[in-house]
Amino acid sequence: MYSGTLSTRSRALSLYRKLLRSAMKMPTPNRQNYVIRKTREEYRANKSISDPEQIEFLIRLADTNLDTVLVQAEHLTKLFNDNSKNTDL
Repeated sequence: MYSGTLSTRSRALSLYRKLLRSAMKMPTPNRQNYVIRKTREEYRANKSISDPEQIEFLIRLADTNLDTVLVQAEHLTKLFNDNSKNTDL
């Protein structure tokens, strides 16, 4: 086990929790469930990875995915809100 294991593990778990929480910012249950399912699948599929470089890559990928989910949630929420205002007219 290399010295970065604990901090790497805590970073991975922190990103996992953030991704699951960010799913709830999606405007529809289908989108929320998709983000949750995809996050769980990816983490399960990669739980046995032991190569430090691969782990670091996957952590960076998860961080990018988190940013993407947050941006999409903001955009889609705005889009859904704009559409509901237009249909109320």
